[in-house]
Parts: sequence; structure tokens; C-alpha cells
Amino acid sequence: MPIAAVPKYIADQNLADASPGMRFGMYLPIWRREEWSRTRDPDWRSICRLNPSDQDLLRNLNSRQNALAGISGESALCLSARATAPFTTGLGNEHPLENGFAFLWPYGLPYLPGSGVKGVVRRAARELAKGEWGDTHRWSCDKHHSVKSGRTVIRLSDLDLLFGLESGDGEKEHFRGLLTFWDVIPEISGDLAVDVMTPHQKHYYQNGEPPHDSGQPVPITFLTVPPGSRFRFHVVCDTVRLGRLAPELLAEEDGRPCWQVRLEAAFQHAFDWLGFGAKTAVGYGAMHMLSPEEIEAGERAERARSLRCEWVDGTLQRLARENHTGEEQILRGKQLAECWRALDDASLKENALCDIRTRWEEKGWWRHPPGKAARKAREIYEGSGE
Repeated sequence: MPIAAVPKYIADQNLADASPGMRFGMYLPIWRREEWSRTRDPDWRSICRLNPSDQDLLRNLNSRQNALAGISGESALCLSARATAPFTTGLGNEHPLENGFAFLWPYGLPYLPGSGVKGVVRRAARELAKGEWGDTHRWSCDKHHSVKSGRTVIRLSDLDLLFGLESGDGEKEHFRGLLTFWDVIPEISGDLAVDVMTPHQKHYYQNGEPPHDSGQPVPITFLTVPPGSRFRFHVVCDTVRLGRLAPELLAEEDGRPCWQVRLEAAFQHAFDWLGFGAKTAVGYGAMHMLSPEEIEAGERAERARSLRCEWVDGTLQRLARENHTGEEQILRGKQLAECWRALDDASLKENALCDIRTRWEEKGWWRHPPGKAARKAREIYEGSGE
């Protein structure tokens, strides 16, 4: 039987304002003995919810990274991508639900560690260098660079030079790569999501029994970042050392340093074929690199979000709690529209409608309402639902 991990006076409080990482970890309801014995399952809606303060923090952390990368100038490569499939990471972390999740502390928000990004992009560069995917994009495994380390000279390829070389135990050929990969903090539109995997044939894999179809598989739930979330990748290069060791990688190619062109090709290959995070073999973590036009459109939407109406945020939260559902369901429903229609303040009503319509357009609902309730709501917003 689990024992409460927090004092009772904390566990009994409303933890709606806590970060999702805290609600999934220390404040998880199953830590409370009576809750676990009653439900045997946590309240996933309360765990997945991202408060407005969480959304603001995600945007502010990304803005800070963008500002720091801007200081680095041509020493930094910044790429944006949008998830085309659910993203998850940290499933191997210890957790009472058997599937953990990677949260960035002390913020308690989801993230993709820079070390994971480096591993995937390095693998992508190696696959390109082998030539099995057609165009190598000038990646090569040929060790044509010489680096002196003490009394020995180490032979390095472009891959080793940029990503680093780590030899086996007892050997002395090590080299720290010239690239630094930053942690990636996704910009999530809405809340986190829950996926389910149901492993079959447990009796065969774990107990050695003959495989058959009369087993009783147990569904396993785990957290994911929903598709449509935006990921910004930042990589910084030590161009001073690169200029000494391989100045040809600093030469311009298509108006940019050669190392940036090659690295972007490796990222593109990773987006198309490898994926990021966990469970990539079954399609998780797939992403689409955003073009400059798509990035500009996203920035316009971001500026629109910065002008959000506090009344809309507060009403969404209140109705979601009262109806025990997600804020997205409330946003596209008739109940929010009825509350908006009842407003007496003309200025507030105009600002709220502008905010609601912007959120609808971001999701493609305004022209194509998803369901009867959404169509009724739009009629109210347009003044034809009186």
C-alpha cells in the first residue's frame, strides 16, 4: 500500500495551480492511501492540464533561449519543427504507474534533453555518411582531420569533430565535439495527452508459456505531448576551435557556414525517418521542419496569443472544473458562447470574441466547426444564434 509522500495538509489542498510535473510526481493522487484504494487510477485530466501560468512559462523559456541564441550569431543554428505525431520521453524513469515522463525541473514542464537530440542527430549524420539514403549532403566518415592530444595524434572525421569521439575503455583517443545541443522545450497548444499501449502475449514473453489468444492483456497508460506542438532546436558551435581544426567547415555554402548546412540536412533526415524521444519505432516523435513562411505564421499566432483575454482564460478554467472536462471541449462548446453572450461590458465582450475567434482559427474550427455544439456556438458568436 503506498504511503502519502506529502503532508496531509498539502494533499488536501486544491493543486490546480501546481505544475504538471508536480501533479504527476509528488502530488499524484495515488500517493494518498484512501484515493488509491478507492479508484486504483489517477485523475488523468487533472495531471494533463496546463494552466495559463504553465503556458506563459513555456513561452518565456523559449523566448529566453531565442534571445541567448541570437547573441551567438552565426555560431548558433536554430531550427523549428512541428510534431506530426505524439511525442513522449522518459518512459524509463521510475514511477508508481510504471511509465515515467521527463519533466524539466524546477519548472515541472515537459522537455527533450539536449543529450537526446544530439544522439538522434548524430545517428542521422552517420546514416547520411554511409550513402545508403542517396545524397550524403557531404557527410563523411573519412578520418582526414589530425588533432594533437598530448604526445599522440588523433585522426578524426567530420562526424567526430562536430559530435565528439569516445573510444572504448582503456583507450586514450577521446575528443570533445564542437557542437553543444540545448534542451528543447515544446510549445504545447492545449494540454498534455494520455496514450494507451496494450502488450499482448505476456504469458509467452515473461512466463515462457505457449502463445495463445486467450490471455488478459492489461492496458498501460502514459503521458504524451500532443501532435501540433512546436519544438525549437538550438545548436551552438565552438567556431574558434573549428576555425583552427577544420576551417573548410566555416566556408560559406548557400550563404551560410558549411557546418550549418550539413547539420540542417542531418536534422531533416532525423525529422523524416528517425523521430525524437521514446517509442519512435511505432511512429512517436515524428516531426516536420517548418519553413520560414510557416515560422512567420506561427509568430503571428503567438503575438495574437499574447493579447489573450483574461475573462476567456478564467471562464474556460471555471467551466472545465464544473463540467469535469478539458478546456478544449469547453472552448468549442455552446456553454462558453452562452457566457459570452451574457456579458454586459461591450468592450470586454469585443475583446473576448476576438480572443475566442483567434483560438478557433488556430485550430481550424471557425470555417469548419467540429460538431453540432460548435456550430451552435459559432452562430451565437456571429449574432445569428439569438
